[in-house]
Amino acid sequence: MHSSTAEPRSVQKVCRILSELTNPGPHRLSNIVANTRLNKATVLRLLESLIEDGFVLRDAQDKTYSLGNEALAMAAVIAGRSPFPQCAHPSVLRLAEVSGDSACLCILCGGDAVCIDREEGAYPLRANYVHVGRRLPLGVGSAGLVLLAWLPQDAIDRMMERNREALVRFSRLSAERIRKDARAARARGYALTSNVICEGTGGIAVPILDTDGRPVAALGVTAVAKRLVARQDMLARLLHEEAAHIGISLRQRPAMAAARRSNTMGTADDQGASPRKMAAPVQA
Repeated sequence: MHSSTAEPRSVQKVCRILSELTNPGPHRLSNIVANTRLNKATVLRLLESLIEDGFVLRDAQDKTYSLGNEALAMAAVIAGRSPFPQCAHPSVLRLAEVSGDSACLCILCGGDAVCIDREEGAYPLRANYVHVGRRLPLGVGSAGLVLLAWLPQDAIDRMMERNREALVRFSRLSAERIRKDARAARARGYALTSNVICEGTGGIAVPILDTDGRPVAALGVTAVAKRLVARQDMLARLLHEEAAHIGISLRQRPAMAAARRSNTMGTADDQGASPRKMAAPVQA
């Protein structure tokens, strides 16, 4: 989601359309135009090009659009390259089981928090406003707030300006309130929100940081607001514990990959074969 203070370039327009299609559908032309804030003729022209190149599919019967096979191929490459989802998923499962509520993992994508993993707990009343693929501007919801709060101040300022128009849709929020809540979250160690996106529901989230201390993801729980607030200390403790587990798993992955490469090369040498060069592991 972007500010429209300047006319976006063609590549940015394409990115807006593809980003919009990652949200849960259905995606009709009118929705895409409204959410990307692009001209209808421009959206149609770019969609036709994306369809031709396999990045977008169009259902002729219900006239909706979705991501195509090229996007699926890119997702498969990323999934195989990045250890992050595999390292985090056990924590998402445990959080859902122990809390009884919905646990989710969101990553930082441009100016948005995007849900990439979600598991349901056993409690019958749920906060169902976060789904895999759902994107919200930074500062909105507990995951978006925690990802914003742990950025450096100059980056917070840039994100607030970038999302200025997108934030207008959330009538309960103002730029002043978001900044105040971000400072409170940073001081507390976690973000807690309620009655922002959906009345009667809320979320709590903690950041997952890279080696430089910048946020790369948020681990959170969403629930009925009263149930959430009543257990916030317990949930915050669980979230911090699981975020620490994810951090340890991510740090171990490069060492494990290096050991596997060493074993593979050693086996090849023993057999008189030339060892293949292998790519260095990608750090999260």
